[in-house]
Amino acid sequence: MALRSVSEVQALLQQANLKEEDLLPETQVLNFSPDFLAVQQAVVLLELDAELLHVFKEGQRAVLRGDPLESAVLCTTDKTFQVREAVTSNSMLLVPQIEIPSESVGERTLVHREVSSLHHAYLEVVPCKPRLHKLRQLLKECPYQGPEQQQLETSHRYNLDELLDRVQCSEEELEAGLRSLGAFHIYGFWQTPEFNYLFRMVSHITNLVAQRAWPLNGIPYEEALDELSKLEPRTVMAQCLDYYLHPMHEEREGDSLHALHGDKVCRLFGEVLIKSSRGMSIDEFRALWANSVPEGLDTNLGQLEGLILLDKSAVATVITYFPNTELPLDAKDRFEILFDVQEKWTYDEIRPFIDDLGDSKNPVSTLLMKHARASTKDGIKYYTGRYAK
Repeated sequence: MALRSVSEVQALLQQANLKEEDLLPETQVLNFSPDFLAVQQAVVLLELDAELLHVFKEGQRAVLRGDPLESAVLCTTDKTFQVREAVTSNSMLLVPQIEIPSESVGERTLVHREVSSLHHAYLEVVPCKPRLHKLRQLLKECPYQGPEQQQLETSHRYNLDELLDRVQCSEEELEAGLRSLGAFHIYGFWQTPEFNYLFRMVSHITNLVAQRAWPLNGIPYEEALDELSKLEPRTVMAQCLDYYLHPMHEEREGDSLHALHGDKVCRLFGEVLIKSSRGMSIDEFRALWANSVPEGLDTNLGQLEGLILLDKSAVATVITYFPNTELPLDAKDRFEILFDVQEKWTYDEIRPFIDDLGDSKNPVSTLLMKHARASTKDGIKYYTGRYAK
């Protein structure tokens, strides 16, 4: 390939109406490399902001995650980013040896550089919520049913590394997700307790508190764990206590005092009641629920957010079991189901059932604009299906 000469470069500067004295004397002449096409197919450009660039420069861990049918995400140790393709009308040339010329003076010199590839698209990363829906699905495959239950041959238990390979989130977000789901680390694997077994364990806790007449905010942790370990495996019971109790940062006779997490306990007892019925009047449910929880705990419907549906069309309001975890992950499909079971919703009514779909790009308000129609009646805003008749 013939290379440009200094005189040819000077002629090009004149044609471009550029004054040579305004430019640095070193000119980098670009030529396409012999393996240009092969490199172009093998290289992908990734745009990083300052924070992510620092992660890479410091040699911290960053991983691309996603099954073949999922859009990829980039995960650091504590954050998740959506990876998407961006197209530009500009031509981006990748020149590995290009340099910033020095501020020197002198005669014009030429340095020949090779262009290894040309791009009109690149990958950009945008912060997004951790995609924890799959975590719940994976843990459902093999719930922990107690030491007396045998594991089914078709079920599978997952350790932390396997979950990281399958779930699109950072390690810290995964661990937070496991805690929020009440998952237990049992013999090297992460499992959520089967619902009836969980209720059995929590009943052990509340029964013990009542028998010992411990105040709900003064439960001696080690003493409780020693007693409860006679009924269930200690490692399981300890994690159940950690989920349903919280420390008071006080001690009595060398034992740390903990308080019963009222909202979590009330939610579990309320779910037991409503799950076992096909619906009941709200007044009947409130009375049964209040009588079922430990004395000293107060129940309110806010504790059952995302679990119940209130039918106000009849004379007496009817409450039914309607868990948001059973709804489809696709936004369009979910809205269709929501507007099928109930024609119109207030914002506070529908939010618990679509909150998990929102992110920084599509918050709940945007989802409602896209999939619902708003109207106001008697000063109250209602949402109905966008394509409702």
